[in-house]
Amino acid sequence: MTLSNTLDCRTSDFIKRMIGVPWSDRACSFDKVDCWGLVVLFYRHVLDIELHHTADYEAGRDFLTCYEGDVVFWEQVVKPINNGIFVGYTGSMPAHVGLTVDRKALHSRGEGGGVRMDSLLVIERAFSKLEFYQYATD
Repeated sequence: MTLSNTLDCRTSDFIKRMIGVPWSDRACSFDKVDCWGLVVLFYRHVLDIELHHTADYEAGRDFLTCYEGDVVFWEQVVKPINNGIFVGYTGSMPAHVGLTVDRKALHSRGEGGGVRMDSLLVIERAFSKLEFYQYATD
């Protein structure tokens, strides 16, 4: 099995395992997860990458503070890339993050929601602006 096939299998297994997992603020587990926690778990368990992130997330800081501390480890790209992330804005403020996988959005939505896979068109309609990023490993 090639690395690409192994990655595809790990990705599809991860997605199957996570769909429907309930959203919980600051959660990062297979039992409950928030939007950033889903990104961390995907990179950890599918791509074998431990993401750089600030202590703000664990300290319970607001989303914007955490985002500003963590986005510096990402490189903005013009269009969505496989295994990258999207950032959804409400007005001029970043409000949500998720993964871009196979031209779709894997994300965990707030209170009463959970992990789901949507088309990027659904995400574009839900937010005033979208930005796309790839992880800068250097």
